[in-house]
Amino acid sequence: MPVSSCHVLVVEDEQTIAQNVVEYLEAQGHTVDIAYDGKAAMVQLRQQTFDVLVLDLGLPRLDGQQVLQQLRHQLGLTLPVLVLTARDAMSSKQACFEAGADDYLVKPFSLAELSLRVHALHRRATGAMSSGPLRAGPLRLDLRTQQAFVGDKLVHLSPRCLQILEVLMRDPGRLVSRAELEEALWQNDAPDSDALRSQIHLLRRALSQAGFNGVETRHGVGWRLQTEGEA
Repeated sequence: MPVSSCHVLVVEDEQTIAQNVVEYLEAQGHTVDIAYDGKAAMVQLRQQTFDVLVLDLGLPRLDGQQVLQQLRHQLGLTLPVLVLTARDAMSSKQACFEAGADDYLVKPFSLAELSLRVHALHRRATGAMSSGPLRAGPLRLDLRTQQAFVGDKLVHLSPRCLQILEVLMRDPGRLVSRAELEEALWQNDAPDSDALRSQIHLLRRALSQAGFNGVETRHGVGWRLQTEGEA
């Protein structure tokens, strides 16, 4: 049984795959619900609270990309999303991460790996809730509510962007390496480098729109938050 069980929604239209995933996760101690199309998934997401969403892309009625966009922008939910799909093109990965996905697993996949990723997403999401707010210049990150602010302005960030911001804000001014960020976000299951670059781009863009441009890139080395007086 995992250290911390959670409530998972699996959205998958291939019933054999769906049932295998559900049975495996339940055997690991998780509570699992299932939806076979995008519209059914949205109904459940509106009516219940889930800890992790496992989301296929090629869904009937409403595809996975649309579910992801509505989840983030219409419902405003920040639960971690693991995309589970046969689409392995970089363009698909890029689109999903930009829409707010937290992880991406390509079919065919190992059920054990899927379970590890679900557990990691849940552990990181719940672990962030145990600490008080972080502050760095005009930035404030409330780890309990998972909300980021520039001054008094709320900045809408995906869970991955929030994780990156937390790492940077815990020691403003310190250069954080790619390896350190990847370890913080994905542990030993880090995807290719484009995933991290995409999340950094989204974080920087969202903060910039709110008036903060202090995420500095040291090419080939890492990233840091500029301290007051530098920006």
